[in-house]
Amino acid sequence: MKLTRKVFAVGAVAAGLLAAGATAATAATTTSPAPVAEQGSGHRTLADVKQRADQRLDKVTAHAAAARQRVDANKKLTAEEKAKLDADLSKLVADAAAARHQVDSATDRAGLKAARPALKTVQADRKQLREDRKAIRNAHKKPASGS
Repeated sequence: MKLTRKVFAVGAVAAGLLAAGATAATAATTTSPAPVAEQGSGHRTLADVKQRADQRLDKVTAHAAAARQRVDANKKLTAEEKAKLDADLSKLVADAAAARHQVDSATDRAGLKAARPALKTVQADRKQLREDRKAIRNAHKKPASGS
């Protein structure tokens, strides 16, 4: 009986090795299909890039208009704080309009590349607005009791 178990175990191991070898051999000999180009891969067309930039700039302008309304309606802000935020928002909207004009007037990839500094300026304006909002928010926080 012990011999039967050993023979069975050796047979099972041999069958497993043969099966593994056979699948490895077929995997090595079969060729995989050529990759298919997907919708999102590759370079985008000039029109697609311009449309995406316009969408983002529209979003920035809409958010700036909404933020301006919130600033004007906020009773807790001082006149100086409102003026600072209003100036930041005005600069953001003006720079977004300038960037949109540069992107829309681009006729090739080089034109889009030339518009990058204007888009970076919009990013810098957004960062400055966030920093100013954070500073104003921290100035309005109640100091913690220190005992």
